[in-house]
Amino acid sequence: MQDDRANVNLGKPSVPWSGAEIGLAAFLALVFWPGLMAELVNGIGFERWYYGEAVVDKRRLLLWVNALAAPFQVLTYPLVFAALCGARPEQLGLTTRQLGRNLLAGLGGMLLVPDVFALFWLVRRCCGASGEEGVEKHALEMLAGQGLSLSEWILLYFTATIAAPLHEELAFRGVLQPWLAKGRWRGLLALLGALALTLWYRRAQIHGAYPEGWGNVFEAAVPLFFVLTLFPLYLLAAGFGGEQAAALVGASALFACLHSTWPTPIPLFLLALGLGLLAQRTQSLVAPVLLHGLFNAISCIQLSLDGF
Repeated sequence: MQDDRANVNLGKPSVPWSGAEIGLAAFLALVFWPGLMAELVNGIGFERWYYGEAVVDKRRLLLWVNALAAPFQVLTYPLVFAALCGARPEQLGLTTRQLGRNLLAGLGGMLLVPDVFALFWLVRRCCGASGEEGVEKHALEMLAGQGLSLSEWILLYFTATIAAPLHEELAFRGVLQPWLAKGRWRGLLALLGALALTLWYRRAQIHGAYPEGWGNVFEAAVPLFFVLTLFPLYLLAAGFGGEQAAALVGASALFACLHSTWPTPIPLFLLALGLGLLAQRTQSLVAPVLLHGLFNAISCIQLSLDGF
């Protein structure tokens, strides 16, 4: 107990879980529960009951699936780690210690939000300079223009402002980032994962651009070049900031690239750095969850205005 408290004071919380246990929890949260809920929704004939015979964009069904899966996704990490390695909730950042200070820290983090949106506007302008094909629309952007029902808007807000911040902050800032910080070069694994994930997402575009010439291939591969530019930043962080800084860059890169709609990963990397710093400084997920939820709420309000 004394050792754990000492580690918290040094900004290095005890991390009893292993990489294999992270992989198991991630599989359950990202694959098993959404897949099970999708089977449930399809099995009970929900689409025909709610939408009738109309042809419906499957992404609208995902709103229901994601909402149903969210509680199980959030509970997966603390329950799996408690069962396999005896992890306590506070080791995952699930603590109300210094709650008021952490809430204020989350609100203070909103100072970063204008910079994130400004960067988002700038990169969209740059990517769309030669045409709209350089800018990809997020799935929620496309759904917003389809005349969502009130229930669907409620699900969208719930998922974006509550479920996603809880799940993503728990997974990235509560589980992954502290584990990466246990070794200076572990963050490199996350950065390589971000590169592999981006290559997987872009494989169809790159393959389709190949017959049209190297210029088109280069344009399709721009997200890969973005990830590659993060490697020098990682080396600087590892060299001057040590394990904590290296873990921050690695986890932030993976978080950003998991959101594959280009050029969203660029501003989200900046946001992720802020979220990761809050988690490191406060040793709690309260501040990053609050900031993440407020950021998504602003995005949802903008979608609502566009949708109506």
